[in-house]
Amino acid sequence: MGEVATAVSDEAFSALAENLGHILETRALLCVIAPENVQGEAVVEAALSHCDGADPVVVTTAAPANLAALLDAFHAALHLGVRPRRLADAQRAVENELARRPWPVVVVRDAHLLRTEALLYVYGLWSLFQQRERRMPVVLVGPERIRSVLRRPSLASLESCVFIWHRLTTADGIRLRRAT
Repeated sequence: MGEVATAVSDEAFSALAENLGHILETRALLCVIAPENVQGEAVVEAALSHCDGADPVVVTTAAPANLAALLDAFHAALHLGVRPRRLADAQRAVENELARRPWPVVVVRDAHLLRTEALLYVYGLWSLFQQRERRMPVVLVGPERIRSVLRRPSLASLESCVFIWHRLTTADGIRLRRAT
């Protein structure tokens, strides 16, 4: 098993940065497909660090990757403390905190591991913000398998709203840019 890379070619980094610019402008959904040996979320975070004003909220869920675990991850990423016991209260706290921030960008790491209910919440959260004046972009990050996950019939609405499908590439022998 090889080492996991956090570096991609300058061209790949520039292409991702350009696509991030588009989704930040339109407040859309972006799906980043990373090769198994690349930490796509680290590359996304590095590219977002160059976007003035963007406030990345990076969400990493733990097993079992259900809605409760996703809300735990949101509470941790947003520094909200312990998640309320009732899921509706937890959801409201997340929504209120995101609405309070000037330009939140939700980045979901390992989105392919999320259960359907958790992905539906991410879609619902994005949809909720589409109805507001300040819309919120969402970036789903995962390996190629994320495509098949989003093709589940119950996730058809989410899949159809992905504005850009971006595939990260690595190229041996090309000058690499380290995600820092």
